[in-house]
Amino acid sequence: MKNKPVDISVVYLTKNGGNVFKNSLRAVFKQKIDQIFEVICVDSGSTDSTLDLVSSYPIALYQIKPEDFSFGPARDYGFSKAEGNIIVTLSQDVVPCDEKWLYNLTKAFESPDVSVVQGHDIRPDRKEIFFWERSGQFYFTRETRKWVRQHGVGLSCSNLAIRNMVWRDCLFGETPMSEDKALQAKLHAKGHKIFYAREATAYHGHSYCLGSLIKRCENEGLGWRYVNINYSFLDMAYDILSPRKYITLMKGIFQKKIVSSSEFLFPFIRPLWLFKGNHFTKRYRF
Repeated sequence: MKNKPVDISVVYLTKNGGNVFKNSLRAVFKQKIDQIFEVICVDSGSTDSTLDLVSSYPIALYQIKPEDFSFGPARDYGFSKAEGNIIVTLSQDVVPCDEKWLYNLTKAFESPDVSVVQGHDIRPDRKEIFFWERSGQFYFTRETRKWVRQHGVGLSCSNLAIRNMVWRDCLFGETPMSEDKALQAKLHAKGHKIFYAREATAYHGHSYCLGSLIKRCENEGLGWRYVNINYSFLDMAYDILSPRKYITLMKGIFQKKIVSSSEFLFPFIRPLWLFKGNHFTKRYRF
């Protein structure tokens, strides 16, 4: 890899990635692709075995202080270290489904018209994965629909590839969260073409306690404010009162798929803390 030019750079943001990150790295280094690729990690204060794991692979490691972490600047920093003409961003909790994931994610760049490729995430149907993600209703709130009406289906940095020169033209910027949406707005304004590669599949799912769920929703609300999406009091009230999700809630309880207080309270927590983050939160909550 050192003696040949790099074609693709895979960039992770890491912090206490655990076993899922271990599985992700193992899958990445098993990829079958003719192009030369490098792997870059930007770590923001891991205290588990993440750094030892990174050191066991041929990975370029860069470290930032936890208190300096913000998604937009951290991604821009990691991308600035990339040598490849194509940059892939993969979340530390995302595991490619097969050995052709990287090829399937990047082959569309053979067309000079393609600027960005969005991969396809699959939610594992396991009890430890948050019920509302497994059911496909985590993003039931109205701010998501506002975004789709303006820009189309939202980009996600969990499983995405972009031309290096296109990223340099747009950058993520200072957005503390929803940095992928900030990038998408710039891409949309400049007429860049986005391609969706459904065959570039990866497993992606989370588990949340009450505290981590509240922080996630509040941080999302903050991120939406940075991309000029207003989540109003009426939006919050409508989302809380909308009946469709309560049918799902009842089914989940009856089928014993809802097993935690965070899953039970989610239909209320998400609108409330989205609203708080969108209007009152000043800084990203760690």
